[in-house]
Amino acid sequence: MINNNKIILVGLLSCMTFSVNAALYRWTDDNGKVHYSGSIPASDAQLGHTELDKNGIKKKTVISAKEKKKLHELALIAEERKRTLASNSKSKEIRDLEDSRLLTVFSTERELVKAYEAKFRLAQLTIDLLKARHKKQSKKLEKLENDHERMKDLKYKDAVAKEIDDVLDNLKIYQQAITENHLEKDKIHKEFEATLSHYKTLSSKKNTKY
Repeated sequence: MINNNKIILVGLLSCMTFSVNAALYRWTDDNGKVHYSGSIPASDAQLGHTELDKNGIKKKTVISAKEKKKLHELALIAEERKRTLASNSKSKEIRDLEDSRLLTVFSTERELVKAYEAKFRLAQLTIDLLKARHKKQSKKLEKLENDHERMKDLKYKDAVAKEIDDVLDNLKIYQQAITENHLEKDKIHKEFEATLSHYKTLSSKKNTKY
């Protein structure tokens, strides 16, 4: 009996010595088994652990690599949501400002229509001007090509050939400009339809409100 008590006492003293002089860690492995040890095996280093003091009270908790990744992903999602909300809020402020400006600038639907009619006229005037210049260059090209065919002097023939090249370049430029202005006119038309529809909606809400 005495020998057994001695063995138990020695065991308790050993535990006390270990607790005082070394850190004690608690962790759970992949199989759900809880471990207590003065060191953590390399194979379990990423699982996370709890560090205990000499009285077995928790001193510090280190989360697992998996939990760290999950927390990082949650932080990214929260940050993205925050940016989205801020962006949406800003966009709404901009939209409200634009709506207010639209109703202020155009007191009636007719004023809005007249403003876009002026845009249409200007766009068409630009196209007509470009077409006139293109036509003038086409006539010039026709004359130069006729002159080039009749010429015998190579010196003047080469000069006319160079002038023909210049006219051809101008024709390409005018044609491209005409195409671009037609696209711009179509864009204005679509913008007009969308703006007019939106203006009608805003006016209706405004009249209902008051």
